[in-house]
Order: sequence, then C-alpha cells, then structure tokens
Amino acid sequence: MDNKVVVVKGKDPYRAAKKALRHFSLKEWRGRRILIKPNGARLASPGEGVTTHPLVVEALADYLADQGVGEMAIGESCIFGVNSKEAFRVTGLKELSKRKRIELIDLDQGDPMEMTIPEGKILKKIKVPAILKRFDFIISVPVMKTHMHTRVTLSLKNMKGLLWRREKARLHQLRWNQKDSRGGKALDLAISDMALVLFPHFALIDGTMGMEGMGPSCGVKKEMGLIVAGDNPLCADAVGARLMGFLPEEISHLRLSAERGLGKIQLEKILIEPKDYLKWEKSFDPPPTELSLPFPDLVLHDQGSCSACLSTLFVLLHRYKSELAPHRLRDDKIHIGIGKHLDNIPGGTILIGNCANKMKKRGIFVRGCPPVASEVLRSLQSKGT
Repeated sequence: MDNKVVVVKGKDPYRAAKKALRHFSLKEWRGRRILIKPNGARLASPGEGVTTHPLVVEALADYLADQGVGEMAIGESCIFGVNSKEAFRVTGLKELSKRKRIELIDLDQGDPMEMTIPEGKILKKIKVPAILKRFDFIISVPVMKTHMHTRVTLSLKNMKGLLWRREKARLHQLRWNQKDSRGGKALDLAISDMALVLFPHFALIDGTMGMEGMGPSCGVKKEMGLIVAGDNPLCADAVGARLMGFLPEEISHLRLSAERGLGKIQLEKILIEPKDYLKWEKSFDPPPTELSLPFPDLVLHDQGSCSACLSTLFVLLHRYKSELAPHRLRDDKIHIGIGKHLDNIPGGTILIGNCANKMKKRGIFVRGCPPVASEVLRSLQSKGT
C-alpha cells in the first residue's frame, strides 16, 4: 500500500472517476470477489449531493471488470424507515445494476453475523450482514458531505452502512465516560473501533456534487466536480476533508483512526497527485454546533440521537417552524427532545422518535423511528396545546 491519493477535476462523473482509477493497478484483485459500497441509503436522486452518483459507481464497475475481477456486487443498507427498493430506484442503483448486470444487494435482507473487536475501546463486537463473508475486498464509494455528528462523512463513515439493521442506530446511543480533550464524541470513537474490522480496501470519493451545512441529508448542495481516489481510505478521507476546508486533525474519527495505525492524515506524509490539488479547495459550511444558531428560539435536548431523527427535526423546522408556536413554554422557547438518554427536560417538551419514549410523561411524544416531519406536525396538531 503506497498511501497514494489521486484528485481529479472534471464535469463528467464517469470520466473523472475512470481517470482517477487509472492511476491505480488493482491486478492483485484479479479473480477476487468485490463488494462496492456506495452511499445509497436515502431517497435522493443523482446530483442532489445526498447519494453517490451512479455514474461514479459505473466507472468503478467498468474499471474492475477491466482488471479481471471475479464476482462483483453493489451492496447497501438503508437507514431505518426507508424502503430499500424505492431507494435503489430513486438513486439510480437499480437501473445501473440491470444495465451492467451487477448484483444489487439489500444488506438487511439476509442473516446477521457478529464480528468481534478485540482492541475496541467502546465497541467490543458489531453485527453485520453474514453475506459479507462472500467478498474478499470492499470498496467504499461515499459522497463528499458534512455531517451533523461527525463534521464530515467520507469513506470510513460510509462503512457504517454495512452494519446490520438497527445496529447503525446503536452507535449513536453509546456513551463514553472518558473525555477527549480535542472534542471527540462516543460516535467518533465507535467509528474508529469499527474501522479496526471494517476498514475498506479502497476509497473512491464522489465529490462531483457534495453537501455542506446540515448534512448528511438536509444541507445545501455544493458543486465540486471532484473525484478523490485512494488505496488507503483514511488517507483519502484526510485529503477529502482538506478539500472541503477542514483540517484532517480536527476531524475526530479520522484522528482517532490514525492514532490506531490505520493510516496517515498528515498531508505531507501522503503521496497526493497532483501536488497542487489544493487549487480545487472549496470551503464547506460546517454543520451548526447548536440549532440555536439558525433557530434562536429553539432549545434542543439531544442525548443519544441518530442522524435519522436529527434529519426529521431539521425538515420539521425548515418547513413548519411557524406552526410550532403554540408549543412555546414559559421561557417563550420551543423545547424539543430527541435521543435515547434524555433525562432532564421541562414539562411540555416535544419528544420526537421512539428513543424518547421513556420521557413521554414529561412532554408531547411523537412515536416513529423516525417519524417524518409531516407526521410530527399532524401528531402535534391532533394533541392540541
């Protein structure tokens, strides 16, 4: 492994991805079984900056075929509440799989298996689809996006989609008693634990259309026209983060993974082509650290939530904020609670999602995992003030 990362600029996702891949010889993969893991877990069309563009996946599949790989498949596990068949159709993965005759796998439909993490600090084992045993190599093909919990989501974070069903939510609900002086959260540590056993063998980052701000699904599209490829995904993520305007050392799950010897994030220690790649840097608006910034009359009680409930909350606030006025409390603010570990909220707090069920006697509970924003509004209206 050379720790080589290649950045390519181009308007056409297929041609740019193919150009980047030509810098890597994958002949050792000849005859081997390859799983392609894109980001296709949500109902979003190509070019929205939410899911991997199918032309990037197609370029990878064609390149792998040229290298003479054996079995090849595309696999994804959708977020809870998203119909996988519909997601595969909307994202373009279904059409691609039919046209190229590549198997498309809903990773949640088979049986699970456990993987132990002997050196895990917060995770000692994880549950993954047993079908992963079929494959020799995994290629992570994420979108270049910000993330409300991890600041960025790139190839390492994309592997969280290989967790089986509700296991994905469990990573958001972990607690870490030790303090990270550099701002790391339990989820960051969990991702670095996961990477010890689910480290992809190659990364192809789709930066053609990214997302900034309230990612991974409620942010603003960010056109980059970039592809980042790397034979060490942690190195590729470091370069991707830098192109987004973030210092890799300040992305906690990248730093923690580097400290565990999974790769380099110091850019001067990575072989990056071209050397003047930073001419393509475009700073992404980071996710807000507090919702009180864009919504100053909101108090969010968030303890152990996942991005699914947070996404529902963002959509609710953007679309229906004015209709939440009847639920202001004595401090003239709207209080909303999400997450499994809520333990101290004022009476009358709006509680979103099944994880908040234990506090329902203290507030207005809206069930769902997660409920969609319109369902939250209807439930609040039916319960009155």
